[in-house]
Amino acid sequence: MRRTMTALALTLMVSACGDDGKDAKASSTASSKQAGTTTPSPTPQTYSYDKAANLTIDRTFTGYDRFSSTAVDGKLKSADFSSSDTAVTSFVKSESKVTFADSSDLPSGGVFSFPGISGGSGIHIQSGGRLVALELPSKLSSYQYFIFAEYGDARTYRHFVIGAPTNPAEINGTGSLTYSAMIGEEGNTSGVKAAALSIDLAKSTISGTVPLIHDGGQSTDVALTGVIDATKHIKGSFQSADGKLTGEFRGRPFGPGGKELAMVVAVKKDDGTLASTRLTGTLK
Repeated sequence: MRRTMTALALTLMVSACGDDGKDAKASSTASSKQAGTTTPSPTPQTYSYDKAANLTIDRTFTGYDRFSSTAVDGKLKSADFSSSDTAVTSFVKSESKVTFADSSDLPSGGVFSFPGISGGSGIHIQSGGRLVALELPSKLSSYQYFIFAEYGDARTYRHFVIGAPTNPAEINGTGSLTYSAMIGEEGNTSGVKAAALSIDLAKSTISGTVPLIHDGGQSTDVALTGVIDATKHIKGSFQSADGKLTGEFRGRPFGPGGKELAMVVAVKKDDGTLASTRLTGTLK
């Protein structure tokens, strides 16, 4: 569970009045109706499966699953999750500029530039008590279709999973998807084996028991249960057998046919400590 905010050395464990104008309004409304104004249909989302961890070009990533937290005394104190199919996280190569989706409330409106720094396969800037990252950690380099975005300071932490989500039409049906998965894979220094996590497409459920990796490489098995919606966002919760570890997760399949699975995770220990990590997996 490396992201107890060891990733953050900043100890972040994480119409007024006036003339009435009514006749003008009525006339305008009637004119509009007579003209037969038509509301344009929304543009359907398109799906492509480009490698996510490539910041050698300008990038836009549409949609996200996100974990957000506030911090008090340098520790994460809340766990809030959200999802979007339309909001955009972007990267502009010429400025190494990262724009976080739905984050105008952050400092600088959620837009951060680092001129002179090459993006390459990712960007990770930790300076002045602030973390800005758009990357796939090197120990997760075998994955192709998702990437993580993070922002952290002394009061706020956000963790996104973005990339090339699977077209829902590709994984509709009555079958199942089974992944070899674990939580905290990037910290797996002890050779812990991934375990089966299954999505039942007919029942729209997800379940399985997978290892959760702690700092130092030790692991605890946790049982996950959750649901998958029509747009293939997944949400749910988990618990260890002794009840000392609990948590929540949010994410989705990525890549053609749901080839990969990635989720952001909040972990809560029995002492109340809250941490952020990730679940990753590959389709069997």
